[in-house]
Amino acid sequence: MSIPAKLLYLGAAGEHYVMSECFRHDREAFKLPIDRGFDLVVTNACKHLSFPASTIGASQQPALDEIPLYLQVKSRQVQPKQAPNENRPRWEGSFSIKESDLSLICNTPNAALACVLFIDASDQLSKSRTTYAWWMSSAHVKRLYESGHFIKTNNPDLRELWIRFSEPVSDKTQAQNTYVSLFKQDQRKEAAVGDRSSGEMIPKNCFDFGKLCWVNSPA
Repeated sequence: MSIPAKLLYLGAAGEHYVMSECFRHDREAFKLPIDRGFDLVVTNACKHLSFPASTIGASQQPALDEIPLYLQVKSRQVQPKQAPNENRPRWEGSFSIKESDLSLICNTPNAALACVLFIDASDQLSKSRTTYAWWMSSAHVKRLYESGHFIKTNNPDLRELWIRFSEPVSDKTQAQNTYVSLFKQDQRKEAAVGDRSSGEMIPKNCFDFGKLCWVNSPA
């Protein structure tokens, strides 16, 4: 089944957004020419520009942040709605991912999953931020997978990462939580495939691509 052109353009937009965030934090990000489950490769060559060449030993083992990081990028474009009894707009939906791609991320230590949420704010031009993106290391993805956060579907080859996105409140004096929370598979015996319940929050540091890494799972 062919992918609609609109989704192809949206996917490219998400990949370039992640690349931009990486470059903004002194990382190099490149589009992989062949799609074998990963979209981007991220390197940290900029680190070497900070040291004289004479200080870099030829036999020196590479540091963990010098090993290339492989990213799969998932993108959505949404328009949050505000319910009558709520103080801020929100949206609930999912990022779809192939079971094989999910397995590849979990089994590749130097890999990560990046999610990009483009917010349709065409009627609110004063908003300065219309895109939210976060990353999850291989270890983080594996833990979420094992705890049921990649929800089963009727298609055995597909999983869904369900999220709830809430826009920031206008009153900056109020304490605000992370804007993205996850759902997980409902574990009740009578639950059907795809049933979900409240899960955990996305850690704050995952929204910072300057902290992109693959060694540890975020707290």
